[in-house]
Amino acid sequence: MSPPKLNDEEIDRAGEASADAALVYLRKEDWEKVSTWLIKSKPLRIGPSLLDAEIGTRLMDRTEWLHNSEIDAMMYVYRERTSLKRWKLHRVAFMSVVFSNMIKKEYESFKAGIRKYKLHHLLLQYGKGVLPPHGQTQEIWNVDVDRLYVPVHVSGNHWIALCISFVTRSIDVLDCSGRKRYKELDAFANLVPRIVKAVQPPRYQKDFTFAAYTVHYVPMGKLNKSACDCGVYTIKFIECHSLGLKLSMVNDGNIKEARHRILWDLWEAANDPELVDRMSNYEPPECLTSTVEEIL
Repeated sequence: MSPPKLNDEEIDRAGEASADAALVYLRKEDWEKVSTWLIKSKPLRIGPSLLDAEIGTRLMDRTEWLHNSEIDAMMYVYRERTSLKRWKLHRVAFMSVVFSNMIKKEYESFKAGIRKYKLHHLLLQYGKGVLPPHGQTQEIWNVDVDRLYVPVHVSGNHWIALCISFVTRSIDVLDCSGRKRYKELDAFANLVPRIVKAVQPPRYQKDFTFAAYTVHYVPMGKLNKSACDCGVYTIKFIECHSLGLKLSMVNDGNIKEARHRILWDLWEAANDPELVDRMSNYEPPECLTSTVEEIL
């Protein structure tokens, strides 16, 4: 295949010393490495996903929505950057699309019988840091972790990001479209406090309540001129928010370059010796008894 090419203007638009460089800047020599890989089309393992030419082409094409695989791959990269102290983040966890899909699915059972509802055992494993399985942290919610970042697919083929705080019992919604009121958020507001309570040491569980978390939509105006960029904004908003950067650093002016940077970040991680070694030694947790459960 002939991979998409970047012109010099696209490569140089964000200089290495610019404020948004860490989010969107891609050096010409780095792009040449990715371009060479795209020509060979050799799939590379990256956490729960397989980085291949299909993902590479999708990230390069602004008419394409991002899929679960590349979003979960980036969440894996964020977990590993944190656990390896490459990002000096404190008490932060990064969830997966698999997690958010399971929350939405379990919420249907919850609504069908609230008094009789019992948390799925896999949700408890998320609360204990056993899941997500790739790059697992073994950190317990509220004991070792204060906030979660979660990518969520909502109605209308749209991606948003959530920052869920156990300290303030609130959910910040990071949405490039600036819309309000997604029914999918009721699932997180009601189930997350139940998971938190369930995974606390027994002597502290009585101090926690099932009361739903409050939901706050972070104002940011309408950005998403190309509807297909919502997944890219979701990934980059999580990166910005977790690192304490302004969300405005990612915008319609550099979102195309942000796509290129995500591809580079995935390729770089897939070739990182330390991560390659960790991925080669991956063993599914005992709680995952089948691949069917893992991809819920």
